[in-house]
Amino acid sequence: MVRRVWTFTATLVAVIAVPVAAAAHPLGNFTINQYLGVVVGEESVTLDYVVDMAEIPAFQERRIIDANGDESISAEEEGDYLAAVCQDRAGGLAVVTDGSPMTLEVSQRGIEFPPGQAGLTTLRLECAYVAHGPGRRVELTNSNYADRIGWREIVVRGDGVVISTDLPGASISNRLTAYPLDPSTSTPDLRRGDLIIGAAGVVMASPSPAATPARLPVDMLGSLIGRAGTGLGSAALALLAAAALGAGHALAPGHGKTIMAAYLVGNRGTIRQALGLGLAVAVSHTVGVLALGLATLFLSRSFQPETIYPYLSAASGAIVLAIGVALVVRVVRRLRHNHAHRDGHDHHHDHQDLPASFGWKTLAALGMSGGLVPSASAVVLLLGAVSIGQVEFGLALIGAFGVGMAVAMVTVGLGLVLATRFGQRRFGEGVVWRRLSIALPAVMAMVVTGVGAVLLISAGETLLR
Repeated sequence: MVRRVWTFTATLVAVIAVPVAAAAHPLGNFTINQYLGVVVGEESVTLDYVVDMAEIPAFQERRIIDANGDESISAEEEGDYLAAVCQDRAGGLAVVTDGSPMTLEVSQRGIEFPPGQAGLTTLRLECAYVAHGPGRRVELTNSNYADRIGWREIVVRGDGVVISTDLPGASISNRLTAYPLDPSTSTPDLRRGDLIIGAAGVVMASPSPAATPARLPVDMLGSLIGRAGTGLGSAALALLAAAALGAGHALAPGHGKTIMAAYLVGNRGTIRQALGLGLAVAVSHTVGVLALGLATLFLSRSFQPETIYPYLSAASGAIVLAIGVALVVRVVRRLRHNHAHRDGHDHHHDHQDLPASFGWKTLAALGMSGGLVPSASAVVLLLGAVSIGQVEFGLALIGAFGVGMAVAMVTVGLGLVLATRFGQRRFGEGVVWRRLSIALPAVMAMVVTGVGAVLLISAGETLLR
């Protein structure tokens, strides 16, 4: 029993450490990261091209490599894939010297599947190329995976020649093996660059920085998923860990907590409404995760899960903006009504100062907007279970993740409702509280409208890039 408690504690620590693990891929589980190291010599140019796929694109790519679909990658399948992919990636690497394209010859290739999160693997592809006969001016372009999110580096150094270029001379990620943990480090997005070759033999090449393997935390949740079929204890611990991950995800920035607060506080929300909002967020998020996970499973490699996020964000923003505008209109109408009532009767009633809450359809739409954008972490949980043939258990994990979200969101909502009620009981007779009660609906209506506008504008900017 004590051992199981310690195992669960360690699992929760691993769940909390998920943001640290994500540092292995600083832009998330959807990313395809690239490094292009260029060494310019007197008679040739060599390219060291590395691709580091995070869990979700690696999951899709493994299904391509596994040509016979037996869930196992043989040496023959690996060799066939490497020969084809390195040749194909050469087409996206352009080296032009003095206006003439150079022919790239594959000189070396390799592939690895480092462990990732939730029992999934990542994918590391290395292709080396050589091109002969450089001139004086060299233009470099990397157009591979042009529409995918990811880290892109181009590093250049001379081997026995002087070069002049604005491109960096050393990798800040050690060839995609140790990404910087400093949040102030900007993510490189280098796709092209130029260099000019000077006199030969003046400056010798300096050694490349030694590659340091990325240090990933132990994937306790992935280990539990792998042992889910061996006993109820491991399965229960994995479900509890998934619920903890869902709760932590819900409490992170986003997911409509600001909107929920504005609505419940500004409209004197009830406990039932707090429950409804929290559950609506969790249910919509769970459905979204399942839909995205199934699409990743069954659609072709050309399907890029991350591309739908801006559209979902835009839809969420539009819903919130529409509700915010409706709240503003209702507040304005109520204020006009109260003003006319006071003019006609020389008095007013406190209960008219706050607009009545909207119906359950509006609450459902508001909750759906908060959970419309699915979590990549939850998708990874589902795919991790599917990758070892535990489809039903993967669905259970997503359900547990949703339960964790629901508990967290409901707790937040109930806290807001109870805090508002306490304020009403404690300060309800005071002038300040009465004035605050009159102004609060208008302020909160504008908050909802503003949040919706920001979400919509941000999503629009992403789609227009």
